Amino acid sequence: MSFRSLLVSVALLAASGSIAIAGDAPSKVEPSALPKKIVAKGKRIVQAWTWTAKIGTGYLVLSTTQNDTKRGTGRQLFAQLYGPTLQELRLVRDAVENCQLDLVAAFVTDSVSVTDVDADGIPEVAFAYDLDCDAKADGSPRKLVVLEGKDKYAVRGTSRGVDPDDKPVGGEFKRDAFKGAAPLASWAEARWKELLAVEPVAVDP
Repeated sequence: MSFRSLLVSVALLAASGSIAIAGDAPSKVEPSALPKKIVAKGKRIVQAWTWTAKIGTGYLVLSTTQNDTKRGTGRQLFAQLYGPTLQELRLVRDAVENCQLDLVAAFVTDSVSVTDVDADGIPEVAFAYDLDCDAKADGSPRKLVVLEGKDKYAVRGTSRGVDPDDKPVGGEFKRDAFKGAAPLASWAEARWKELLAVEPVAVDP
């Protein structure tokens, strides 16, 4: 396994530093236990989560699909947010295509958090993922996505890596405007830094 592969993702406590929602804490769900109305876009469900907030029960499904062709390897990532009536509120889709180097396309391990930073009763659901096709170990492009109902915000930058002298590099970021959501913007920046603070580990795609 290349060192690049070891930088696919990081492990951390899912709710670290988060503001808890009013209701049940988020918990993982076995794919077989998901309501029948929820159909994953990807062929493989990586994680599924559920929680109960003031507005009712919600679900987040993270899935992937990998395609191997003569031109290289491609992998799609899908994140689907469902509301109390099991309607899909938001679909986030991203991918790396035709990669012939080290493919990095994975959700950051346990990066899912459910909060209510602005205390409006609508939970904010956050997760992060890395996407890259490279042979270097200097960090992968990373996105931290925050969904609040149908609204989407993001922080974009790179994960931690090392330069040819094994010195740490990466970790820089730029966030969306987060219009009308200043407290959430501050929380997202802090969450980004949390995700960088843990030792990287190897994970399956």
